[in-house]
Amino acid sequence: MKGSPLPPIGRSNTALVLHDMQNDFIKASLAKPAMQAVVQRTRALIDLAHSLPIPVIYTRVENDPAMGFPIERAPYLRRPGSPICVRGTDGAEVIDELKPASDDYIVTKVRSSAFHETKLETLLRVKDAWILIVAGGSTNWGVEWLARDAKSLMIYAGSNEIQVTHIAKALLR
Repeated sequence: MKGSPLPPIGRSNTALVLHDMQNDFIKASLAKPAMQAVVQRTRALIDLAHSLPIPVIYTRVENDPAMGFPIERAPYLRRPGSPICVRGTDGAEVIDELKPASDDYIVTKVRSSAFHETKLETLLRVKDAWILIVAGGSTNWGVEWLARDAKSLMIYAGSNEIQVTHIAKALLR
């Protein structure tokens, strides 16, 4: 399918996935106009998805301080300072401006990947959603990671190319 045009997107094959729009990641940045614009555009995407309707899926990371990492393994996963997005705290919650609706889905994760040991892949396959619109506050890390994981699982149109631009243009027509 390499080089093929993107199949038509629609209600039956598309989902909006919002990556980690949580207080501990986003709230401090909300004073910056650039992050305010990201939140406004994300809100518009959510509203559009609800109006079509296509599934809206939120990913959120939760850290459990009792479940630390062994010192000899994964030093890159440890951060200096207090833990962030701790289960049961306000920091782990989605920011108020983007709170999930009652019929939205929330996928809780413990690692950077939204697919690692979560229900996300199963949810997408049950919903027959193989075209994803992925948004979030950290496009150079978490959002890209999610999109690449989806592609490796052949969720993105079974293509060798991530065609996010085409998907967004088609939705906004």
